[in-house]
Amino acid sequence: MKAGEKSLKRYALEEAHQYYHEAFDLISNKSEKTREDELLLIDLILDWAMVFYYRADCKGWEKLFSSHQTLAETLDDKARLGMFYAWLGFVLWFRERFTDSYEYLCKAIQIGEDINNQKVIGYGCTWLCWTCAELGLFDEAITHGNRAQKIAKILDSDHYLYFKSLAALAHTYIYKGEIKKALDAGQMLLDYGHAHSNIRSLNLGYTFICYGHFTAGDYLLAIEYGQKAIQISVDPLYSIGSNLLMGFSHAFLGEFEKIGETAKQHWEFLQAVGCGVWGTMAEILVGLTYIANGQMSKGLKMVENVRDVYQTNKRSGRLAMPEYVLGKIYLQIVEGEDLPSFSVLARNIGFMVKNVPAAGKKAEDHFKRTIEIAKEIGAKSWIAVSYRDLGLLHKAKKRTDKAKECISKAIELFEQCEAEVYLKQAREALASLK
Repeated sequence: MKAGEKSLKRYALEEAHQYYHEAFDLISNKSEKTREDELLLIDLILDWAMVFYYRADCKGWEKLFSSHQTLAETLDDKARLGMFYAWLGFVLWFRERFTDSYEYLCKAIQIGEDINNQKVIGYGCTWLCWTCAELGLFDEAITHGNRAQKIAKILDSDHYLYFKSLAALAHTYIYKGEIKKALDAGQMLLDYGHAHSNIRSLNLGYTFICYGHFTAGDYLLAIEYGQKAIQISVDPLYSIGSNLLMGFSHAFLGEFEKIGETAKQHWEFLQAVGCGVWGTMAEILVGLTYIANGQMSKGLKMVENVRDVYQTNKRSGRLAMPEYVLGKIYLQIVEGEDLPSFSVLARNIGFMVKNVPAAGKKAEDHFKRTIEIAKEIGAKSWIAVSYRDLGLLHKAKKRTDKAKECISKAIELFEQCEAEVYLKQAREALASLK
């Protein structure tokens, strides 16, 4: 176990995994276990969880915890049970079981409060911030994230607790459309990473600066920081997360040739390891590459599938995204931009006959649905881009007054979000209508 811990600290994940596996076998294979053996086994599982996490092996991680939950609950050790529930809640986040994740993390925090264990409370609050963000509970997420940050300053030797809770806040700020706060948190992660020589904090810093610029519409700058995040990454989980964010920047620039095969590889890997929280994001990218390559029905079905999964899993914080992407696809059909070549259209004649006449109505419906979803949870950035694109749709349909109304609303929201690139583009679009 000590060898596994040392390997983890020097980013040797496979080596760490092997050491923990050997320790697990040594304890598990004992025919008669003492209470000390059982406590040690739970300690091992709690330590080993971090390796499963960085390897993105969510199926293995969930299986390990599910098979030992009864043991953890019958040992009558509150501190260990609190951390066990916290880790279980976190893996359920990755498995897209957000309501279950919320339940276990709340249990962990309650146990931590009952026994006044700051580590249990800190980890529970850190991961609950991530879960609340996905459920669209932004104010609650920020409350938990700030509480975790305060505890991290008390437990200052626990670097993970500090940078993971700060990243959770950055993640929530992105969802809310508070871009400057997200960028500031990203810079704080970079500063912390440099000060403590912590590569993982650096990776998250670059990743959330990438995410912030993407949300502001500056795709080129997002790609620049995404590349920095990937270059420094030492863990499969963080590397893939950075890749996906950068991939969406390429997609929104129409550079599908730069993401096609990589997105498909990530999607297949994430499916295999059961990392649904990133897997559905990769599925959207793969769907967009299929559409760009002329496989329109197949690509649309993938994006629609992600939307349906998000609805089923109550992933309100992210639900606006696939709905917006669907609107964007139909808007491009209306505008006649970025359509495949004639030969591709000929192979998709059935799709075109069915969808082109109704593309404007479908785009409008998807944008309005995006606005409705985003308003329910206060996700201003999705409201803003949807109003902008709804305005562009009205412009293409020669409905000038409606176009001005929608783009004006978008400008007001972009100003609130401090989304400078989008703001500039929206102002130019409005000026073109006068």
